[in-house]
Amino acid sequence: MFIFDAAMLGTLRYIFLVVVGVGASLAQPIKAVFGILEGNGVSYPHSGIFYRWEDINNGVTMASLGPINGVESFGSDLAYDPNSKHLFVIGGSPNPFTWRGSVYALDIWHSQVPSPIYLDSVEARRIAVWETLLLVTRANPPFFTAYRISYTPGVGLISLDSLWSPTHSLLRSVPEGILVWGDTAYIALSYEAGNFSNKDSLVLAINLRNGQVEGNWIVAPNPTEIVRVGDSLYVACYGDFSGNLRISRVLPSSSAVTTWDAGAQSYGGFTTDTNGVRDTILFWEAGSGQLRAFDLRNGQLVPGAYRGIASSGFPFIPYALMWVGNQIWMSYTNYADTSLIIFYDPIDIPTPPHLDTVFVHMGLGGTSYPSLRRYIYVYEDDTSFISTSLPAQVRHAGFSIWPNPTNAWLNYYLPCKEARFTIWDIRGHQVREWSPVLGPIYVGDLPAGLYLIEARCKEGQVERQRFLKE
Repeated sequence: MFIFDAAMLGTLRYIFLVVVGVGASLAQPIKAVFGILEGNGVSYPHSGIFYRWEDINNGVTMASLGPINGVESFGSDLAYDPNSKHLFVIGGSPNPFTWRGSVYALDIWHSQVPSPIYLDSVEARRIAVWETLLLVTRANPPFFTAYRISYTPGVGLISLDSLWSPTHSLLRSVPEGILVWGDTAYIALSYEAGNFSNKDSLVLAINLRNGQVEGNWIVAPNPTEIVRVGDSLYVACYGDFSGNLRISRVLPSSSAVTTWDAGAQSYGGFTTDTNGVRDTILFWEAGSGQLRAFDLRNGQLVPGAYRGIASSGFPFIPYALMWVGNQIWMSYTNYADTSLIIFYDPIDIPTPPHLDTVFVHMGLGGTSYPSLRRYIYVYEDDTSFISTSLPAQVRHAGFSIWPNPTNAWLNYYLPCKEARFTIWDIRGHQVREWSPVLGPIYVGDLPAGLYLIEARCKEGQVERQRFLKE
């Protein structure tokens, strides 16, 4: 069993992914994973963004992590628009007791700086993109609004114009989940937010062609997440969180709803393979910290932890969860730091599975982001042609490092897939070595001074750069 506990912290501190900032050289096509990091309103006044992308042509992987300056903390959701090549994120509020829910657009392939055009204080809860529309569920009436995304590539300007909000007697509460399938948006809501035992919990279907509610299904209390497998939707229903998770199956082609007791209690993390072909749902079990699997073929909980994945508890409290092909993306939190773990499913990779581990310890205020709330997966055919009003991309010819000087992380670009890194101080003493390195280099614990970093590529070439640690 793979159990993540406090003894791993020393190892997790330094194993990371390759980080790039604005200006990484991009190839096509690209597979990317984005995640929204919650701030805390104090030492982290902004939400943050994590992304990792892989160049399918050569296997080179890069990633970025950092604050989204100007986006309020407690961010709750994100969505990608393949037409404008922008990432939309929801900023929550300056403190946990209010909810502004502004929506921002990021030209993510070029910058982590939000566009000056955004939806200010619309109380957004969840978002999705369909064709040229940004779909926003909201905390107050009208509860759901479709905005038109307008983008001028040559100028790099994006705008969001409110088009329509459906009116229906059933749309009278806060939708907590959204899924787009074909020309329809499915949203999950409960009428009495404080009464988790009520029966007025629904999934509504909104036709995106005409803006009308065209179907509804009664599901178990407190539905918050929706996934699709085959011809059905599966809804995570948590009730008052005191009992077991319930999973309601909705068949959009009929009025049929089947609800199962999932066999275990859960506080969150509900996912299926993004391809929607596996008859399995994964979720975090409360208390045990185990990753559990629910078999949709027989409506039964699979015994034991899925692939032996479990947490021993604090500081590894399970949080976000995403399943992409043979990768399971997980985030853990101790409410001050976030651990990101990518598990390669042994269904496709011979055991023992490879484990990429990331311990996030960077950002504002000297402490870490408290949690990574949500992941999304993006397949982008081509990012090389994107025009932007932001500064043009820097094309790195060789080994590049930044920021320089630095006080914490050293990001780099290296034109090879894998390298061994060594750092020497000004006296020629070796102070650190990694082999191989798959991510950014943490140097925050080194004494201030001048250092030399050497990258020795697997293919044989050797590159060196100097940097100043502040």
